[in-house]
Amino acid sequence: MVMRDNKLEWIQALRGAAAFMVVMVHSRSVLMDTTPGRAVADHVLLPMGMGVDLFFIISGFLMMFTSRDFDGTKAYAWRFVVKRAVRIWPLFIVVTPVALVVEHGIHGFVDPSILLPYLEGLLFIPHNPSASGIYFQMAVGVAWTLCFECYFYLLFAACMFFGRWRYGIMAAWFGLTLVAIPLIRGSFSLNVASQPLVEWSRYANLAINPIVWDFIIGMIGGWLYVTDFKIERSRTIYIIVMASCVLLLMGWSRMGMVNFFGPHGWGAPMTILFFGAVMLAKIDALKVPTWSVWLGNISYSLYLVHVCVFEILQRAAGTLSMNRDASHAVLFITRPVVAVLCAWLTFRYIEAPISAWARKWLLHVQVPLRPRLLERAS
Repeated sequence: MVMRDNKLEWIQALRGAAAFMVVMVHSRSVLMDTTPGRAVADHVLLPMGMGVDLFFIISGFLMMFTSRDFDGTKAYAWRFVVKRAVRIWPLFIVVTPVALVVEHGIHGFVDPSILLPYLEGLLFIPHNPSASGIYFQMAVGVAWTLCFECYFYLLFAACMFFGRWRYGIMAAWFGLTLVAIPLIRGSFSLNVASQPLVEWSRYANLAINPIVWDFIIGMIGGWLYVTDFKIERSRTIYIIVMASCVLLLMGWSRMGMVNFFGPHGWGAPMTILFFGAVMLAKIDALKVPTWSVWLGNISYSLYLVHVCVFEILQRAAGTLSMNRDASHAVLFITRPVVAVLCAWLTFRYIEAPISAWARKWLLHVQVPLRPRLLERAS
């Protein structure tokens, strides 16, 4: 087995790219008033939504890679859960009330109809799947992706309790939820947008949604990364990736591909590009600039705070004596820049300190299970 650098700077760079792609997707709103602007928004910026697919693929990769030394113990599984939880939860707890105030003002805390969705969001409960499809009508809009992240983390951790059988159990679960149940319901599809809802359980809509295939793709990439298989020449990798992308784009309409998330949409080209990055990284042919790693480090803060930053700047621009076109041009340029700056400050003074504190505290909590060694993972 090939062991790679634990720092995975190329993964951090991809995280930063994914976060900034999402930022630019949300930036397109100020371009929709003119024909040229709408063309840019629809044909250039909208496909950057594949940054979400990239986020999920990276998550699957990291779950596979970081658990490669799993020793079969419940203590390891507990540490795994802690590390995943402190990665997403502490900052989200801070951002949620801020988002509530930005959107509804202080009175939102005393209005149950406003407060309830925010409280459900803190537990990553899909609020109302039937109202807005995959977005779940989450109070903090971007939190719909965190619902899927949390589901995947918990599933991965639960499967660890089966020791060396964990991947077999996980494969059986995915076979049941992503293949068998959709087939029984007569709704099997890789199209995220056409997935029928489960009315009796909000959580069930996470398990059966085809976007979960993104995590599986990432796991396959993680497995490939630590195997001995490699393509020695970077030129060969580039040719394979470019040819695959060209063939995919040529057959896009014929295959019924959609401009949306998931393996039947933006997840397909992202899969090709990610596997290419994996193979390049294995032969140390993927060099990343320092600034891209920095952007990756603040990517989660950027992902969470940029929507609030956009809203505040939008309101501020409305108070200025500029015509509509000039105001939108200024917003299109300044909102991403200010969002990155705020994300850096958030990461440095909020995310990093509270995540470190939470991790240290939770890792000292005793696992409420006997520390008996399970069968060692093969």
